[in-house]
Amino acid sequence: MSERRLFVPPERLGGGRVIIAGDDHRHLARVLRAQPGTSVTLFDGVGGEIDARVLRVARDETELELGARREPPAAAVAPLTLLTAVPRGGRMDLLVQKTCELGVARIVPVTTERSVVRPEPGRSARWEKIAREAARQCGRADVPVVAAATALAAALAAPELPSRRLVLWEQQRGRPLRAALGTPEPTAVLVGPEGGFAPTEIAAAEAAGFVPVALGPRILRVETAAIVAVALVAEAYGDLG
Repeated sequence: MSERRLFVPPERLGGGRVIIAGDDHRHLARVLRAQPGTSVTLFDGVGGEIDARVLRVARDETELELGARREPPAAAVAPLTLLTAVPRGGRMDLLVQKTCELGVARIVPVTTERSVVRPEPGRSARWEKIAREAARQCGRADVPVVAAATALAAALAAPELPSRRLVLWEQQRGRPLRAALGTPEPTAVLVGPEGGFAPTEIAAAEAAGFVPVALGPRILRVETAAIVAVALVAEAYGDLG
């Protein structure tokens, strides 16, 4: 995809021009070496794109002239919500980046009984930034939502969860994820921590409508399982066709 793509919140795109500062300005001016007349595509994070043209490049800001607005594409018929434990180290960054590239609509970090990592407040701001950058890089006009970390019980009770709900469980050998998908529809996939779900958590997930499924005979890292699950759903629903 073209690197000349920038995220600009929709509330800033109502006029004929927009000022770009901070990291985005540095990316335009220093990395892309934009000059007056350079074409840039702006996306608003909710599906809209605007053609823009550089008017001037100053020391601390770049001014863009807004052009044609493109009609946002139709909303995905089967958006995917990923509820996932947070892996150790910096691997959550990779999880967010790659699942965004694969088309996930919403990421909900969860804490469980066996969670090794319990994110500090404000950590979601970093993951939101990674999601925006991943959307820019892969050509998405929407930016996946990254929710604040929440306890598993609260995540299971969230009223916005779709009706098709699947939980990855290493003990569920007889029902593979791919076979449980069927006709595309909004879907939630739940991924557990390094130590796996406690039996009471699997019971709670099932009580909340989650169907246990497996990814095969091997035990995968959290981020690997999340990426594979999102890819399988995307492929089954035609997003990778």
